[in-house]
Amino acid sequence: MSRPARPAVLDEFRAVVRDPAAIPRAWKATGGKVAGVRCLFAPEEILWAAGMLPYPLPGTPEPVRLADAWLQPCTCEYVRNILDHALDGRLAFLDLLALSNTCDITRRLLDVWPQCMPRTPVHLVNNPQKLMEDGNREYFLEELRRFRARAEAVSGKTVTPEGLREATRLYDETRGLMTEIYGLRREDPPRLTGPEAFVVAFAASILPKDRANPLLRRLLDELRTAEPPDRFGPRILVTGSALDDPALLELIEEVGGIVVADDLCTTSRWFAHSAGADGDPLEALWRMLNRRALCACTFPTEARFDRILAMVDEFHADAVVQFNLKYCHPFLHESQPLRKRLDARNVPLTILEVGHDRSGFGQLRTRIQAFIEMVEQP
Repeated sequence: MSRPARPAVLDEFRAVVRDPAAIPRAWKATGGKVAGVRCLFAPEEILWAAGMLPYPLPGTPEPVRLADAWLQPCTCEYVRNILDHALDGRLAFLDLLALSNTCDITRRLLDVWPQCMPRTPVHLVNNPQKLMEDGNREYFLEELRRFRARAEAVSGKTVTPEGLREATRLYDETRGLMTEIYGLRREDPPRLTGPEAFVVAFAASILPKDRANPLLRRLLDELRTAEPPDRFGPRILVTGSALDDPALLELIEEVGGIVVADDLCTTSRWFAHSAGADGDPLEALWRMLNRRALCACTFPTEARFDRILAMVDEFHADAVVQFNLKYCHPFLHESQPLRKRLDARNVPLTILEVGHDRSGFGQLRTRIQAFIEMVEQP
């Protein structure tokens, strides 16, 4: 029995995932400027309005080499891998590094980067750790103004209110399209496999949004008429720290699970909220960012657990898999409180520590397979 044909436009998203850096390199080749971004609180809309291409920095599964001379080997492999790329010359196209106040190791890049990459300026958006309250408004707005000024200084272009409003509309369109595409995964079976959904979300985050949006609309059109893949098995929600590779989602589906939802920085967290284009565009960005209590480095913690439980209900998930990168202590710290919340709902959870360099994947496969079999038992 032949498998249903997959949407042809998926190949364009896969090409981006195979070589993400080709996008900023091509932008740079036409005379544009590029800003590397890490993490969710350095608003890309400001960079886009300044005429720069925001590039959410991905890693690769290569072992860390050069970065261990600058950062301790017992810290986040993901950030060290990005620093490795910089030291190896693979991020020479960056005109700015835009960081935000999340985990310790991301903040430490602010100290290390000027020493080892002095030609590329670095800016930290010092977002408040406590979100979802109005008390941080003036402070957070001032941080956004500082970021706007730095983007203008690097790009040489003034960020006007109308320019920022247009950038916000463009990004809101992307977020709306991604939300609609992800909504199709509520179906049984879902129209997209877990790895396919990851590839779309990851590629859409990398692409300039005026290129991503037509591709996302094409994908929606093709999905509406496509036959869903004939797949059966426990419906799995994946959460945890940053993943920039679909390999772990592929593992779940290879052993019989169906990844129907994912709560990750590289997927649904970046398009979870829209800003709106009414009123002061900077204020609109503050309102959106102030709702992003989606990182384990921010508070209130309960907001993240509520989101995961709501996704369990929305996508009819039978179980949850939490992938934590080695040394990602904030997300690892939340594992047991999350387990208690899921246990109260009789939703099974497995917590897995993973290496960014794919070390131990054989052992992980065995553990995931055992978990899927346990969930399948009546």
